[in-house]
Amino acid sequence: MSEPYRTIRHLAFFEALGALEEDSVEWNATTAGLVVLRLVDSWFDEGAHIAAADAWGLNAVREAVAAMATGDPARTILSGVVDAVAMAKRADFSVVATRLSAYGRALHFDAKWRLAADVYETLLTYAHPIDESDVYINASMQLGYCLRMLGEFDQAAVAYADAGRIATSMGDVVGILRARIADARLSMSRGNLPRAEEILDDTIARARCESLDDVVGLALHERASVAYERHDYPQAIRFGYDALAKLTGQAARDRVLADIAASFLDLGVITAARDAFLVLAATAQEQYVRWSATLNLLDVSTLEASEPRFEAYRRELALVQLPLVLQVNYHLHVGNGYAAFGRVDRARRSLLQAAEMAAQHRLNQLLFTAEESLRRLESGERMLGERANIVPTFVPDAVADVADALHSMRTTATVGE
Repeated sequence: MSEPYRTIRHLAFFEALGALEEDSVEWNATTAGLVVLRLVDSWFDEGAHIAAADAWGLNAVREAVAAMATGDPARTILSGVVDAVAMAKRADFSVVATRLSAYGRALHFDAKWRLAADVYETLLTYAHPIDESDVYINASMQLGYCLRMLGEFDQAAVAYADAGRIATSMGDVVGILRARIADARLSMSRGNLPRAEEILDDTIARARCESLDDVVGLALHERASVAYERHDYPQAIRFGYDALAKLTGQAARDRVLADIAASFLDLGVITAARDAFLVLAATAQEQYVRWSATLNLLDVSTLEASEPRFEAYRRELALVQLPLVLQVNYHLHVGNGYAAFGRVDRARRSLLQAAEMAAQHRLNQLLFTAEESLRRLESGERMLGERANIVPTFVPDAVADVADALHSMRTTATVGE
């Protein structure tokens, strides 16, 4: 795992630049990230004095970073990396590790999984598995997450296993249990729900014995995901709500809240789902979660037959460059919504666009969904999509307290439609 996956260093950044308009905000940000990473490579490979003097030297790198948008958090992070390299008398991993980790997280929060994975690979290239085990384990876990989001499950499994191996060698109980949770998540992604449940139940018990609340929360969240996959939505909500009480990190709490909202929606408790999605769309730390919440609000507006809300969310999402999977889902949701509102021609165009994108990028499940929606559209059915059969229901007693809590969260966050 310590060697990069690709023969060309930072190929992900070169590929991203090839798809961007030169001198755009994104192009400048990606260029800055690339030249800073290449500066770090030179610093480690050839020595501190070479890093300051070669063609990718400090002045050129500083200019690239200065060209980034002033409000971009990564600008300050990358500037800090350059300053650390400039002031160091020797190539010392400790002076850049925290900053590179922060850069990886910034890309991660913006749903730039491939670029974030490249940064985590860089950390693993230079971190010593024993001397910098905390950095190494965390980078392996984050790399695994990014690869899983990209659908590269085998490579994600390697990253998670590497984290578990180092954690075991160091006696790092938290690292060991986090790797176990990741293993369960992969089992779930591959459809092996019994194995995922077994791993998670064992992990929850062990984490509770060690009084590791955050780890308990992470495992409970995954346990909620298993219940969701089994269509046991009340249990998924209960597991998720218990996880919220244990977790402290905002990003982790946002992801749990998103899953609770999805469970309420599939249960038919649309008001509770809307409360949670509104909070997430306005306050979630990760851009990906905010976009996903807005997509779900688009779905909710269709279920509630609110065409003005549907159009508002559609226009909002049309203005942003969504990651591929979300973009296909956007066209699916828009097509289903237009069909529900009787706009057949627009529905057909959106669903055809979803099908074309899914086919081009071999997203087979999404392609099947788009083709099925098109078939139903042509047969005259209007209410389409994976939640077509949802019937609004009253809040079950077993999860009434959770629904009340979500409404209070929305009120506290002062968000509304």
